[in-house]
Amino acid sequence: MLKKISPIFLLLTIFLLYSCSSTKHINLTVEEKPLPIAKQMSIVSPPVKVEKIYSVGPVSYRAKIYINDDTLFIGSTNKHLYMINLKTHDIKSFDIKEPIEVEIYADNYIYVGTTKGQLLKMDYKGGIVWKKQFSFPIVGSIIEDGVYLYVTTTNNTLYKIDKLDGKILWEFHRNTAPMSVKGFSTPVITNDAIYIGFDNGMLYKLTKNGDEIWEVKVGKGELFVDVDSKAELTSSHVYATSTTGYTQSISIDKGINVWSKEISSFANLQISPFALFVANEKGGVDALDPQSGSIIWSKTLSYNYDIYSMYLSGNDYLFCLLSNGRLVVLNALNGKIMQIFNLGGIFDSKFTYYKNALYIISRNGSIYKIY
Repeated sequence: MLKKISPIFLLLTIFLLYSCSSTKHINLTVEEKPLPIAKQMSIVSPPVKVEKIYSVGPVSYRAKIYINDDTLFIGSTNKHLYMINLKTHDIKSFDIKEPIEVEIYADNYIYVGTTKGQLLKMDYKGGIVWKKQFSFPIVGSIIEDGVYLYVTTTNNTLYKIDKLDGKILWEFHRNTAPMSVKGFSTPVITNDAIYIGFDNGMLYKLTKNGDEIWEVKVGKGELFVDVDSKAELTSSHVYATSTTGYTQSISIDKGINVWSKEISSFANLQISPFALFVANEKGGVDALDPQSGSIIWSKTLSYNYDIYSMYLSGNDYLFCLLSNGRLVVLNALNGKIMQIFNLGGIFDSKFTYYKNALYIISRNGSIYKIY
C-alpha cells in the first residue's frame, strides 16, 4: 500500500511547490469553442403562458412580425399595414392598396414593400415620404444597417438602398432554380460582409459594396434547393441549410466546406455555444456539434407536420412551432419536452422576440404572445 501512495504523494508535493513559487507557475489552458457573434441572451423560460392578443386578417406565407418601441407592425394580404400598440392596445391600419408579403422595418419612419414591387417610406400618419418601384415583388425581410436598407425580390436579387431618398446603391442578382419553395433568406450583415442564401441552392458572402467574395453550394440537385434559412455565424464558421440538400459548416474566410450533414430544413437555424439546432424535414429537431456535425440528440415531434419556426431562448430552451399549430418547448441541453400547447390553425411564420416574450402569427392573422 505504501509503495502505491508514495509516488502520488510525491507528485502532489511537487505541484504545491511550483504553485506556491513566486518565480514559476503552471499554466493550465482549456480549448474553447468559438462563440456565436451575437450570443443569444434572451430568456423566455418554461413554464410559459400563451395568449391570443389580436387578429388582423390573412397574412402571407412566412409572414413575420416586427416590433419597435412597443409597436407591433405586420402587413397583410388584404392590402393593409397594421400598427398595434402593445401597451395601450390601440390598433391603427393603413390601406397600402397592394398585398404585403415582407417583414416591415420601422424606426422614425416605416418601410414596407408590396407584392407589386413597391417600396414605401411612410411617416406614422400614413404619409408617403418616397416610394420606389421594382420589377418583382418585395419579399422576405427589410433589413436596416445604419443609413441603408437591404431588400430582396422574388427574382433572386438583393438591393442596397439609401434610407434617406430610396436611391439604389447596388444590386446583386443570381439566376433562380427551375423550381423553388416560396421562402427567402434574411441577409446577415456584419461589419465587413453580407451573408445571404438564394433559391439556386447557394450561400453567398458579399462585400459591403455588393461584390461576391465566395459562394458555396448547400442545396442538392436542381429542384427545390432553396437556401431560405438565415445563416448563423461564429468567429470562424458560417452555418447554413437548404430545403433540399444539406446542413453545412463553412469556413468564414475562404468559403471551404468544413462538414456537411444530409439534413434539410424549412426553418431558421439556431445556435448556442454547444449546439447547432436544425428542424429537419421529417418533423424533428437535431442538435449537432458545431465543430464536427455529429448528432448530440435528436427528437421527433411529428410524423405528419413540418417545423417552420424555432427560437432558442437563453441557450437553454428551444421553442418549436409545427405547421399545425402545436407549440413544443424543449430543453436545449438534452431534447426533453418541457411543455406542449395546441394553438390550432396553420403556421409557417417565424418567431419575433421582444421584451421577454415571443410573438407569432398564423396564416389567418391570429397573433399570439408567448411569455
